[in-house]
Order: sequence, then structure tokens, then C-alpha cells
Amino acid sequence: MIRRSTTLAGPSAVFVDLDVEDWLKLRMAEREIIHVVNVPSNPPGWSAGKWGEWYPDILDTDGKLTIDKPKPYWQAGWLAQHDRLITAMSSMTGRIPLVISGDLHAIGEGRIIRSGNISLEKNPVLAVLAGPIGTGDIGWPSAFRGIGPMPSRVLDVQEALKPIEENGFTLVDFTRDSITLRYFRWKFGRDTVESIATLEPFRTTELKRPG
Repeated sequence: MIRRSTTLAGPSAVFVDLDVEDWLKLRMAEREIIHVVNVPSNPPGWSAGKWGEWYPDILDTDGKLTIDKPKPYWQAGWLAQHDRLITAMSSMTGRIPLVISGDLHAIGEGRIIRSGNISLEKNPVLAVLAGPIGTGDIGWPSAFRGIGPMPSRVLDVQEALKPIEENGFTLVDFTRDSITLRYFRWKFGRDTVESIATLEPFRTTELKRPG
């Protein structure tokens, strides 16, 4: 769980313990490692306006995300730590900056090219929502918040696959020089449990390591 070490210390607040953050950044900086994939439970890239997110987005009166009014109890240090980690991902030499998450109950894929004043254009971070296999009808963000996952207003995100609120999962295959993501969707009440074993991917993304 990413929130077990959460602090509420304003600009110095963190989700991930600082010792863990240092280890993650060190791991991403090691040149002899072929693939480094970050898998936090708290997804980067998207927001549903919830309190315990990296981002300051909150639902406005018109049901859209805004950063123009303060989110109660949100901590600026959370976004600062996000930016440190996302910069470390983008700075990896010869590797694919991939982060895979759940929690937002969706299937999605996007490239984060900017966070605040930090440009990631030279090596955008690929953010993936892996998909929830067991979410029921009232578990979707849009069911109880009136909005599905949307890119945070503090980011520039190129959405290759806009988040889909549907049951599913992602299989990831690694070779020395590539990562292949295969996305599967399955609908509770529409499809049988037995059909999961024979599903075909509805989307495949092939990523090549930088030369």
C-alpha cells in the first residue's frame, strides 16, 4: 500500500517513506538494470477528485475537475514527491519509463509529458491503468462521484487509451529490448467467468528500449 507511510506535513509531506523514495531513485539510476517498472497503488496521470491522490484536483460545482479551489487536507508535498519520482522515471537511460497502477478502477494508457513546470518530453512516462477484474456496478468512480478518471489539471497527458470503466486486466511481456502490454476487457453480468480464459486483447502496445 502506498499510503501506509503517508504524512500530513504540508510541503514536506510524502506518500512513500523518504528511505523508500531514495531506494526507488537509486534503482532507476542503476545502468546495469534492463527494465525498471514502478507499480504504485496510487496511480499517476489521472484523478477522480479524491482526497488521497497525488494531485490537487477537486470536483467543481459543474462536476468537472479543477485546481482553482483548494482541496481540503490535500498536501503539497505529495505532488512534490510525485514530481521527484516521475522525473527519475523519465531520466532513466536506455530504459522504458513505465508505471502500472490500479485503484482508479479503469483500463487506460497515457504518456505524461509535463508535470507543472517539469518537462518530460524527451522521454515521456507511460502511465497504465491495468484494469479491475472484480469491480461491481457501484464500485466505479463515476457511480459514486459522478466522474470517471480524468487527466489531472497539473499535467499534460497524451491519452492513447482514455480510461474505460470496465472489468479487465493487462498482461505484460518482457524481452531484453522490449515490453509488450496486452489489454483485456470483461464485463460482469455480460460475460461468463469461463470466458476469461479465452479472451483476446482489445489493444496491444509494444514498447522498444531506447537505443
